[in-house]
Amino acid sequence: MSFTNKTIDLGFIVMELTEHCVTATVKEGVLIELEHIAALHEVFAEYYSERSFGYIDNRINQYAINLNPELYNTRYAKMVGIAIVCYTDNCIKNANFEKTFYNWPFGVFKDLDEAKLWIEKLIAEEK
Repeated sequence: MSFTNKTIDLGFIVMELTEHCVTATVKEGVLIELEHIAALHEVFAEYYSERSFGYIDNRINQYAINLNPELYNTRYAKMVGIAIVCYTDNCIKNANFEKTFYNWPFGVFKDLDEAKLWIEKLIAEEK
């Protein structure tokens, strides 16, 4: 099945979709709640129901995440891992704290290309 790259703007987030990767940039000042995750899962279901993919959170902007345990335990079945790309030391600290809540591959990176390579490795391991 062929895949056409696509950009989707859900109002709170802009996502770049490629065959096996979602690179997402949350907009400034957003508080991520369960309904936001549900909206992401709708996109995942539409574009990744039959293929493994990784999720890259490109943290260019400042935003917050509700520390609800249900939020951290909500995982889309075909997602092989989550990569967080940070541009500040505080972001790295926060991402490493978040990592303790997840029970699947979760990487913290300072470079978008490094994160993409890590996702590609996880996809290759799935095959």
